[in-house]
Amino acid sequence: MRACAFVMFGLLCSSYAHAREVPLERHQQGSWETDIGYTGVVRDGDTLHVSGVPCRGADMQAAVRDCYGKLTKILQQFDADSSQVVKETVFTTDMDGLIKAIPERKTFFVDGKYPAASWVQISRLFDAEAKLEVEWTVHLK
Repeated sequence: MRACAFVMFGLLCSSYAHAREVPLERHQQGSWETDIGYTGVVRDGDTLHVSGVPCRGADMQAAVRDCYGKLTKILQQFDADSSQVVKETVFTTDMDGLIKAIPERKTFFVDGKYPAASWVQISRLFDAEAKLEVEWTVHLK
């Protein structure tokens, strides 16, 4: 039994070591990221972590179009599409407005392949004029 545990531990350790052979890739989306101290997109093997993308617009529907348009461009940089988004977190200052904009948001997801999601209303975003901010986790094929 102990030999099995050592063998399993060795396999786990070697798998972890192999996984770390692929370095993280950091992709900045703008010069402001360095000023603030974050990276817009971090690639960890087959996973993209997309930092919150702030969105503006005259109303929530315009802000949703702005946001998901920016997110689609990020996906295109990695030859990906919205069907590969596995987790979405949306922060908004106006949940009622976001709920009304659900039909607009849904148009950005291919064939109704929606991600796991959390929507949170907050009092303010870093960009005080933004109506929402969306972050994604994406599985690359």
